Amino acid sequence: MRKALHAFQYFLVLAVGIGNTQIISAQEQQESKKSHEIRYTITLSTTPPAQPKCAAQLLFTFIQRNTVAAVESTLSNPDCGASSGDYTMLLRYRDENDEIQSLEYPETWQRDDDQDIESRKEYFIGDNVDLVTVRSRKLQCICDNAGAEEDTPEE
Repeated sequence: MRKALHAFQYFLVLAVGIGNTQIISAQEQQESKKSHEIRYTITLSTTPPAQPKCAAQLLFTFIQRNTVAAVESTLSNPDCGASSGDYTMLLRYRDENDEIQSLEYPETWQRDDDQDIESRKEYFIGDNVDLVTVRSRKLQCICDNAGAEEDTPEE
């Protein structure tokens, strides 16, 4: 019986030792996790959703009629329906002294649907001049449903 008691005590000491070892190991694991903990602070900023691109195109023809440049134009915008914007018509002419002169006329446009805008305008260039060329510049477009403004490439 004495041998059985010694064996039991040995087993008990061994079991308690293993139990303590496991508890210490669990504590060490928790401390190890805490020492390797990394905290991040993330700041998110909201940005508006991507707006539809607004890229209007202006096609025109011109001819000189005495003291005016007659310009027939078609403005199209396949990217959005209701839209508006502005542009500048640049007229270059040769004066009496054979020098090139320029005139700029600011224009605005607006449409409520997806139909092209056709127009006929006359721009005064003066007496005794020869029209050289007409160009559009700084064509800008705003999709009314988007509210974003973008420049379109010059023609």
